[in-house]
Amino acid sequence: MKRSRNAQAADRSRRPPASKNFRKSGPHPASIVRPMAAPSSGVKVRMYRQGHGDCFLLAFASSRGRPAYVLIDCGYKPGSNGEEYGLKHIDAIVDNIKASTNGHLDLVIITHEHQDHVNGFWKENDPYFKDFKVDAAWFAWTENAEDDLANELRERHGDQLLGLVAARNRLAAAGANDAAQRLDEFLSLELGIDNPAGFAATAAAKKKNPENSINKQGMKLIKEKAGKKNVEYIYPHRKIMTVPRVNGVRVFALGPPYNAKLLADTDPKGAEAFPGQGFRARSSFFAAAEAADNPNSLRGVQPFARRFAVPIEQAFTHAQHGEFFRSRYGNDEAQPIAAQASDEVGKNEAWRRIDNDWLYSAEDFALYLNEGINNTSLVLAFELPKSKKVLLFAGDAQRGNWTSWTKGWNGSDEKGVVRDLLSRTVLYKVGHHGSHNATLNGTAEDDYPNLAWMGHGKYGSEFVAMITAVNKWALGVKPKPWRHPLPSIKAALHTKCRGRVFQTDTNNFDSPADPSDSDWKEFLGRAYINHPDRLYFEYEIYDR
Repeated sequence: MKRSRNAQAADRSRRPPASKNFRKSGPHPASIVRPMAAPSSGVKVRMYRQGHGDCFLLAFASSRGRPAYVLIDCGYKPGSNGEEYGLKHIDAIVDNIKASTNGHLDLVIITHEHQDHVNGFWKENDPYFKDFKVDAAWFAWTENAEDDLANELRERHGDQLLGLVAARNRLAAAGANDAAQRLDEFLSLELGIDNPAGFAATAAAKKKNPENSINKQGMKLIKEKAGKKNVEYIYPHRKIMTVPRVNGVRVFALGPPYNAKLLADTDPKGAEAFPGQGFRARSSFFAAAEAADNPNSLRGVQPFARRFAVPIEQAFTHAQHGEFFRSRYGNDEAQPIAAQASDEVGKNEAWRRIDNDWLYSAEDFALYLNEGINNTSLVLAFELPKSKKVLLFAGDAQRGNWTSWTKGWNGSDEKGVVRDLLSRTVLYKVGHHGSHNATLNGTAEDDYPNLAWMGHGKYGSEFVAMITAVNKWALGVKPKPWRHPLPSIKAALHTKCRGRVFQTDTNNFDSPADPSDSDWKEFLGRAYINHPDRLYFEYEIYDR
């Protein structure tokens, strides 16, 4: 249904003028921050540019005067928000959120526990969100302390994280600094800390616990702000929800799945993968890592009875078997036994030992652990009441999460429910910075959800993607770069969106073949950047 010219003019009066490719747009000088307005019908989406991480502020019109504000995540990877990338510090972002909402958030949604989604809520001194008023908060069911499966998963994750810390410390002690540094990258993401090496050292001395991490403290602060009765743990497919103080907008929870096996399923298979994703082997190191400090922990895990095992620290000095190990595997002090033939090597050369080699599989385990938390992402589809347009916020959901979406509501198993929702999607918050395993490839005819299911029908020409990635920073991550976004995924989004792709570190669009196209002009009229601050992108979706 077409809206009146007066109504459309009213919407335009609420926003600053836009210009081609964001070059000169901007509402007001940096020193003036007015409350964020909402369109009379629909939603305004603000994508903050705090670095490699997620922070979205949504403004809906409300029947009670001021707009209703919904904040989805607030976090970033330290180092990804420097001036060299044209981005601002998290302090400026939080200040802007506060000024734009008068410090009052109707709903805060935290998709999952990672640093780049939550470390903007809390810090040890003067927490970022200490002065905010929060009316309600949504978390995934995996954060529910009264859910047995959630508790089991959290306990397992905590134990595995301590095992990862133990492996990191042993690698550092063995002089494998590059490998230890790679694990530090993962520990910072899991714990929300800038100095994982320091944490690892104190954790080894039993002085710190992952439960006290910045990630956990940020989530705890939001729960306390909302109050216990206003905190909801969301289960997929159980009910259709509503946004506080907003009439008609329905929210469908698609994930995470209530299934431990699906949560562990992270990598696309076959045609689900975009070109260039690559694969890696997975190795289990956790039992060995824990055994370094607690040999009893391997009970029931070792392939042989303990009476057949000799701790590596005792191998060369063992009263009964020491000579066997010295003669065949040697040690750093032992002189190699001369080879008896010119084409043989000594029987006790150091290279025959594996000693700490098992620790190098810790990196694969860290990736697996990291992706498992990504897969616990709360995935929400917001449906506008009149047009039925859908906004999809997928967090960092990966394969097992995606494939679980097709379960229907109210006990039905009809895949058509989710296929229909995705077909009406006009905004897709791209999963996990556009990484290889957080957007599935496929066709509209495939029986699993994928990118091709999105953006069809009457409003398909409005389909927009938002990628929270700082590509230059990600490619410079040492010692192992991140391909965020994966080029083939970025290309597919660009084609599907016909250029309507927002990316954190990009200040303009790649125009379509015909920039005079009416759809493109209308898009530019609803999309703009805060200039000169470059704090955020904004995009309006009209419900008509």
